[in-house]
Amino acid sequence: MTAKSSSPRKKRAAAVTQPPAPVGLHLFDYHDVDRRLHGEGIMTSTSDEEGYAQARQRALWSRLYDDERGSWRSLLVPDAEMIARIATLDVVCPQFTAVTAWILRAATLAMASGRPLRLDPCVLLGPPGVGKTFYARRLSQAFGVATLTIPMNLVTDRGSWFSGLAPVWRASAPGKIAQLLLDSNCASPVVVIDEIEKASPINPTETPINVLHSLLERENASCFTDEFLEVPLRADHIIWIATANDLSPLPASIVDRLIAFEVTLEMGQMLAIQRSLFNEANAATGGLFDPPTDELLEQVLAQTPRAMSRLWPIAFGFACAASRRHVSRADLFQAENVLKLGRERKSRIGFLSDIAPATPAASGPAPEMSLSRD
Repeated sequence: MTAKSSSPRKKRAAAVTQPPAPVGLHLFDYHDVDRRLHGEGIMTSTSDEEGYAQARQRALWSRLYDDERGSWRSLLVPDAEMIARIATLDVVCPQFTAVTAWILRAATLAMASGRPLRLDPCVLLGPPGVGKTFYARRLSQAFGVATLTIPMNLVTDRGSWFSGLAPVWRASAPGKIAQLLLDSNCASPVVVIDEIEKASPINPTETPINVLHSLLERENASCFTDEFLEVPLRADHIIWIATANDLSPLPASIVDRLIAFEVTLEMGQMLAIQRSLFNEANAATGGLFDPPTDELLEQVLAQTPRAMSRLWPIAFGFACAASRRHVSRADLFQAENVLKLGRERKSRIGFLSDIAPATPAASGPAPEMSLSRD
């Protein structure tokens, strides 16, 4: 059955002719949304279930139609402040120097030309616990744009997290990518795909990885269609950052779309990383605690950045309970016991398996520590 909307058609010329930002794009075709809402031959359903889903779809179209921003979104054009924020990542995440340098070159070129920043999709490849997700989060903060993190191990369907679910389904809704683009004022958000190789679809023939073939390909992403929204979106300026422990489970066609950066940790970098993790944890307390000495940090060099990000807040609790504003080795040892780090006699794993200590212990053997697998 067909029917024409009975709602009065509004004059929205301003939404189409809105003065553009210095650099930006039209995220969607405003006239397409207008036609879907007010045009002839709009399909309606007699099924209550389908009608409810279709009503939600039309409500989303109406939201786009009435949005004061219209279809215009700005793009990320680097400036000196953004480049300075990115450059500081070498201090807190020295193991990602190659990645930071790649981004800085692209950002400097974009700033010089006044063009928006465009980065090819990349993947941070390394063993568990080396700080891949931490770096991706800090990098997205440095860009100063909206960020979405998709934990791939939770994606169990054919990809509706990315591309939505058509209105014919009861649980239909727009996907995360469409929601991110529509909600943001910038068409260059950051999407972090955490552990991209660990998708676990219920039906192996409908892996969500297939959706990424289009999204990671710039030409195809310029006309990305969410199954619920049905209005093509410009998704070609999204900054994609994936993390992975291993790329072998991925199809070669996906790996070919990613610039891979192998992440390794050197013992000489660990003190700087541990200190930055302390500073971040201490900032969350309002800076209550005195900076740790190098000797104290050397006692926990065997712990991964992931472990230390959990260890410091617990150690702070022990120090505070003892009415101290500095963390002792005993506080860290008790925190390790809480997290059950070092209780089992396991061999070192990951990035520490081939690293020898930079210097011998200053005095006596430290309490035995080992890493639990994650």
